[in-house]
Amino acid sequence: MGLFEISQTLFNLAGITFLIATMFYVIFLGARKALIGNTATGSTTIGVAALTAGLILRWIEAGLAHPPFTNLYETLLFFAWGIALVYLVIEFKYKIRIAGAFVLPISLAAMGIASLSPDKEIEPLVPALQSAWLHFHVAVSSVAYASFVVAFGFSILYLIKDKVRMEFFALSVSIIGCFSMIVSKMSILTQGVYRMNQMMEEHGKFYPVYYPGTETPVEITIPDAGAFFRVVFCLYMLTMILYIASLVFENKKLSRVSFGALIASFLLQSASILLLLIKIREIPEVSLHANPYEMTMLFISWGATLIYLVIHLNYNLFVPALPDKKILDNLSYKTIMVAFPLMTLVIITGAIWANYAWGTYWSWDPKETWSLITWIVYALYLHARITIGWHGRRTAYISILGFVVVLFTFLGVNIVLSGLHSYAAG
Repeated sequence: MGLFEISQTLFNLAGITFLIATMFYVIFLGARKALIGNTATGSTTIGVAALTAGLILRWIEAGLAHPPFTNLYETLLFFAWGIALVYLVIEFKYKIRIAGAFVLPISLAAMGIASLSPDKEIEPLVPALQSAWLHFHVAVSSVAYASFVVAFGFSILYLIKDKVRMEFFALSVSIIGCFSMIVSKMSILTQGVYRMNQMMEEHGKFYPVYYPGTETPVEITIPDAGAFFRVVFCLYMLTMILYIASLVFENKKLSRVSFGALIASFLLQSASILLLLIKIREIPEVSLHANPYEMTMLFISWGATLIYLVIHLNYNLFVPALPDKKILDNLSYKTIMVAFPLMTLVIITGAIWANYAWGTYWSWDPKETWSLITWIVYALYLHARITIGWHGRRTAYISILGFVVVLFTFLGVNIVLSGLHSYAAG
């Protein structure tokens, strides 16, 4: 077994341990047992160690001039590693284990998308990446983004501790549920069918099959799955409408009905995902590699709903056990204070590197533009807190907005938009 195969085994081990850690962190929300918490922390530590070793071995295999973050697959692994590492440092320093239920799922999602990547091979560097700036720029950006994700976790905990109405969180979960259906396949809504690209495996790599003489991929309909997901979408839409009505009319009975609709949505979504996985195994021409982002969105939606339900059902035990609001607010602030200078360095070094690679410091490439937007959002956060004196809910909302922008900057730009950074999507 070569270094490449060993590194892949370590990545798989890291993914499994992150999954175990996420499960135990979520359980820890409702059952504050030392064994559960220690298992979650221990699993995360093992996962970080395995991921670290895997990245080092991949780096050695590729050559020291070829660091393990040169394409989307490697960058996702490095991003997952950064999130888990930053979180562990904060957990050990401040003894706040409960934030893991909100931070580790993001790391797990990054690992999930990476594991479904059709191409995991080490490829030669494209000319734009053959620069000494690569090591510093990408490494610093990953740590900055990871720190922003951890700050998001503390902001969510602050809002829960500050007793923001749970209906707002439920509404957010419902919106995520609807969005996951739309992202997965529009054919779910228009035709009630779920289609996946037909894939062909060649030398360990997966390629989509196209109609002869065209760039249109051949799609295969997954039996029954689309009809189930269409009902799930309708249930999430109903839940969203009911929660909006309960907030507008201050109706507690309507809120209880909304919660029942959310439980029904979660149960049917669970059954739909299980059905989809079973059907995929029955069709040789279809692979999870065909739709990695769509599958990940389905699991993110499912996981977000699960976390909300656990918190809602254990609310009276969960909230009093949270650290003081000031501690959570300060932790979010301190994490952003570390990440913001790093993000500034990312933009500066990126401009220098761009001039070296493309002959211009700034070209309004989508990645550059959204990196600047990310920087502006967190600059507003720090300005609002330091200069204006904002604290608490208002800065927590800015932190959450920043998290959404970070996700789009890091991942969405590579998937949705094209530009000079398009190599990062492969």
